[in-house]
Amino acid sequence: MLIFAIIQIILSQVPNFHKLSPLSVVAAVMSFMYSLIGIGLSIAKIIGEGIGKTTLTGIPITKDFTSMEKMWKTFSALGDVAFAYSFCFILIEIQASHGWIQRVG
Repeated sequence: MLIFAIIQIILSQVPNFHKLSPLSVVAAVMSFMYSLIGIGLSIAKIIGEGIGKTTLTGIPITKDFTSMEKMWKTFSALGDVAFAYSFCFILIEIQASHGWIQRVG
């Protein structure tokens, strides 16, 4: 992660950044490699520790799980969704500023 961060800091110093089309290829390759690293680490963890116990609803509910804890987990999940949803407008602005929406739509 540090290597990728250093590379991106160096690349962000390039003047006329928007005119460098090969840089898009470099960014795509870096994103793909970053994803592969994450997948590799996940597979290594599964091999080392085995697959954890999961359920369709996330946390297994036991009789020790109080109604207050259920309510807290529910509202916490809703808060996470609301927080993530607030960033979708930033994505739309980025796409609009790069002309992607004008070409497609």
